[in-house]
Amino acid sequence: MSAMEALYLVFVSLSGLAMGSLAVLMLGHLMAEHWLAPVRAELEAAALTLPVLILIGIPLAFGLDQLFPWMSQRADLPPLRAAFLSPGFYLVRSAFYLLACAGLAFWLVRNRQVRRASAIGLALMTPIMSFAAYDWVLSRDPHWWSTLFGFAYGLNQTLAALACAILVTLLGAEHASPTRMKSLERALLTLALLTVWTWFSQFLIVWLANLPAGAGWYLERSDQQNLRLLTVSHLLMLIAIVVLVPSGVSRLGMIVGSALALLYHGTHMLWILQPKGHPSWPALAVILGATALWIAAYAFVMRTRPTYAEEALAEPE
Repeated sequence: MSAMEALYLVFVSLSGLAMGSLAVLMLGHLMAEHWLAPVRAELEAAALTLPVLILIGIPLAFGLDQLFPWMSQRADLPPLRAAFLSPGFYLVRSAFYLLACAGLAFWLVRNRQVRRASAIGLALMTPIMSFAAYDWVLSRDPHWWSTLFGFAYGLNQTLAALACAILVTLLGAEHASPTRMKSLERALLTLALLTVWTWFSQFLIVWLANLPAGAGWYLERSDQQNLRLLTVSHLLMLIAIVVLVPSGVSRLGMIVGSALALLYHGTHMLWILQPKGHPSWPALAVILGATALWIAAYAFVMRTRPTYAEEALAEPE
């Protein structure tokens, strides 16, 4: 694995986590539910790290030929898709995704009318996350276009964002009321079940419709090593669901369930992104350095956010 591909993996993973955090935040505000309070600061902090991800993503603009085959195989693409994937237009779209989401995050945390802002924000976030999934992930195999892929990928990022926020909250010193944590547990379980079903539906559509390009995408990920990775990924999710199913699960159970959901996300992302070869020492240095930069930014923003402790500890009426 080259250093450029390592940076790409970090960028895609952390961008998805930040965008997913923004989506969970907006969904919570739109539903006007108080269950968001225990993880609100964590979600806000993750969403506000998007400017750091813009900096991490800048070097990738100079290495598109190392990451995406359509840079050198343009003759094989349909004319409209070749025009859509032109390097200049691709970079403009990518910059728009990041700048728009960063602007939405800063606007949302400073807006007193959070429900109205979330309704507007979600209307923008849905197409942004869908097109970003195609541009940053699915265009690595540019012959297959799937309208469901963007939704499935967005669910993956939303699940990871909520699981990460719950894990950080539960490992902290302050604790929320049991009723509010039970609501978060139900939300995490619902997202986990919906994510699994959506990815299965994507596979079912390709199989039943016998789509050649879609079948090729799955066949590329069906060798023994990839099937082993996918099996581990689904086992992690199955165990997480079993842990979360009992009503009123304990704090330890929620920690285990959230950690397993995050591990599922990580292994499933590796299966989707298909990094080439084992990471070299420069690649490992890039992964650790970029991740450490993001964690430092996240920790800094967390110190500036209100804790919402009073709302989190209060029992709903």
